[in-house]
Amino acid sequence: MRRALTLALITVACAAVAPAHAQATRRLVIHAAHLIDGRSNTARGPAWVVVSGDTIESVHYAAPTDLAALEVVELGDATLLPGLIDCHTHLSARVGVSPVERFKSTAARSAIAGVNNVRATLMAGFTTCRDVGGGELVDVGLRDAINAGEIPGPRMQVATWALSMTGGHGDPGNAVSYHWCTDLATGVADGPDEVRKKVRFDIQQGADLIKILATGGVLSPRDNPQHTAYSMEEMKTAVEEAARQERFVAAHTHGKQGIIWASNAGARTVDHASYMDDEAARVLRRNGTYYVPTLYVVEPIMAEGNPLKIQEENLAKAREVRTHMRSAFRSALRNGVKITFGTDAGVFPHGTQTREFRIYVEEGMTPMQAIQSATRVAAECMGWEGKVGTIAPGRYADLVAVGADPLRDITELEHVKWVMKGGMVYKNDLGR
Repeated sequence: MRRALTLALITVACAAVAPAHAQATRRLVIHAAHLIDGRSNTARGPAWVVVSGDTIESVHYAAPTDLAALEVVELGDATLLPGLIDCHTHLSARVGVSPVERFKSTAARSAIAGVNNVRATLMAGFTTCRDVGGGELVDVGLRDAINAGEIPGPRMQVATWALSMTGGHGDPGNAVSYHWCTDLATGVADGPDEVRKKVRFDIQQGADLIKILATGGVLSPRDNPQHTAYSMEEMKTAVEEAARQERFVAAHTHGKQGIIWASNAGARTVDHASYMDDEAARVLRRNGTYYVPTLYVVEPIMAEGNPLKIQEENLAKAREVRTHMRSAFRSALRNGVKITFGTDAGVFPHGTQTREFRIYVEEGMTPMQAIQSATRVAAECMGWEGKVGTIAPGRYADLVAVGADPLRDITELEHVKWVMKGGMVYKNDLGR
């Protein structure tokens, strides 16, 4: 009798579980008048995108035959695009914090700011981001909390501590006397052996990619953006060690020599690349290196009234770099360099980085090229082309919609109205 009762209970339990499991894979169809798929050089429409669970099942340009059996998400005259990708962010950064306040700030405070930052980024239409440097593993915590469904935010690749030479762009000791230096973890590493060990340490701590600071920077004290920081040997060591563990290297660069060295060393991306000219651009094209421009960031840095509380030393460097950045972009475009959308959000408020698009178009990109830089090209740059960046079967159902045609007016992307990530709608301002 006990056996019979046990079997009966198991049967009832299985029957109860089976329908719930069957309902877990939700199928719906998204209908929009226009679709930019991230691959084609033209928009198409009307379009129906069938989503199963968190994945795109199929794309149709006529109503699917089983339309009556699907839940319909009607977007009307909107334009549907792949979720946007920003390849240069700092999602745990607090914006407009003075140097003194930054020294007093804790990792917990950065984490709280990060929760708001990742949400703002997602609401702006960025469903995937590359975070290229965060302290005390806050970036790892944000990535893991998003992946676990605990907080809303974009898919993230994170770099943890950016590798810097002593006295380089990422050395916190630049701002203080040695009496105030601590033994807390930093990205400082000198010589190939230390670089190799630091790469291993970052990966041990959860890094998806490695960031190296190949030249000086703008917002750091006591260094020069045009000076190289790491030697070729150090850069090659970082790239080789990262590659051995299937990671890419992102190289912060400003000066021309650092751009060329980083590309020749095998870095996946050169970020900023403010002093790139035609010669450097041809090196990038030959090596297949991606260029991440971050053109918008200098505008809020130089904004009237200094709202970001930038030190005068750094404002002077920003004024100098600003005169070269757009010329560098034009050199890259003219020489066929692979240009990947990236903004340096975190220096300025997260969620406003869509303002980068208009600069790309002002400097010679077509609107479609600008869109593809933040979709297909960015996904390829990250090694995630099979997951995100295009509206195609098998990709994540990461989709955004705008109310008008961004091919006519690229600034439409500054007003994303609808956001879906992994089949879940996070924003709907379309009034439907």
